[in-house]
Amino acid sequence: MDAPKVGLIFIDHGAPMPPWNKAHEEMLPAIEKELGEEGYGGVFAALRWCHMEFAEPDIKTTMNRLEAEGMDRVVAIPIFTSVSSHSERDLPNALNIRYHPDQDPKIPRYVGSLPVTMCTPLDHQHDVLPTIIAEQAKEMLQEMRDPSRTAVLVLSHGDGCEHFWQHLHRRINEEVLRSAGVRSCEGLYVQTVRSPQSQRRVYRHVSELLSEEGVGEVMVLSASNGTTGASYVQRINKGLHSRGEPGLPDAVHGCTESFLKHPLLIKALVRTAVGAYKVSLGLEPVPSLQGDESKMVPPYNPPFWLTRDIEPDFNDRMIIGSADVGRHSTDTPAGGSNHGCPAAATTPTGKCPVAHQPDRERRDGTSGVDLILLATLVGSLIVMGISFSKAQ
Repeated sequence: MDAPKVGLIFIDHGAPMPPWNKAHEEMLPAIEKELGEEGYGGVFAALRWCHMEFAEPDIKTTMNRLEAEGMDRVVAIPIFTSVSSHSERDLPNALNIRYHPDQDPKIPRYVGSLPVTMCTPLDHQHDVLPTIIAEQAKEMLQEMRDPSRTAVLVLSHGDGCEHFWQHLHRRINEEVLRSAGVRSCEGLYVQTVRSPQSQRRVYRHVSELLSEEGVGEVMVLSASNGTTGASYVQRINKGLHSRGEPGLPDAVHGCTESFLKHPLLIKALVRTAVGAYKVSLGLEPVPSLQGDESKMVPPYNPPFWLTRDIEPDFNDRMIIGSADVGRHSTDTPAGGSNHGCPAAATTPTGKCPVAHQPDRERRDGTSGVDLILLATLVGSLIVMGISFSKAQ
């Protein structure tokens, strides 16, 4: 019996900018070479690169071509930094391995018959990203005046699946501090840093870092695939200057290296592809990490310190919008009370670091008060209905 023909596809987000797409597509020859060097050159009958949106070929087109070429199965590896709405909704929908009631209609859905084994994002690659980013920090230290006076800021997109991003950033911070010997390392969510809000957020944060005693320079690194720290700095300055605002201080330096074609990442992707191939065909049992190794990948049953209870009231997601007033107000009264938010006392502004942040609010813009009013209205209608029925 002939071995099944398995296709291997890599999926990135896709962008309107051809250079961004090309930087990702250029990973494919390196992956193919690594497969050969590891002795798996003939395992996959086809290797393809595709984009989720904004560029061709898309997922549907790629899958249709593989089916026409006679594949029996496809292994799909997302080139996305961490777990997000894309990895949990858009990609599974496009691959036809999940039905979601809120699918993005702009992303075409494959409706053929090929079975698909979809793999995990890059933050599941056994501490590869923290190792690579820490290596970038060490190399960039040659350009800094004094490592002991250097603060590192790692920018990333961030997402609603926040505990995955927190886990990644904590691993990066720990590895940078351990191996580079810098003064501090922090992460900051900026999405694509194209909005004025995100640009100002970075400006404020680096200004605060440089105002701290003992900090002379800020090194900007990136945990986003396809965008370097230097690109982020350039984009931020361009946006700030276009609005007549001051740019980032001269003491801010962005890393010019991308992690996309780093040998460690290429090896990790090959390891993932081969592992998915063997498990999907029943050639090996499902893997299970044990001990310290299990800490390298984000937990799917996260401990509370990654979600809510880092300290009392600090990260309470149950209070949203205007319902926070009196508990999580962003303003500190003259008397010095922090409205039940102990974390406010530790911030430079004296304000609650969580309350009323846009990324803490509901996507549809409704507030806690809105929901209370809606519940009251529904309850009244139910009571009226019951009374009317009895009257009949």
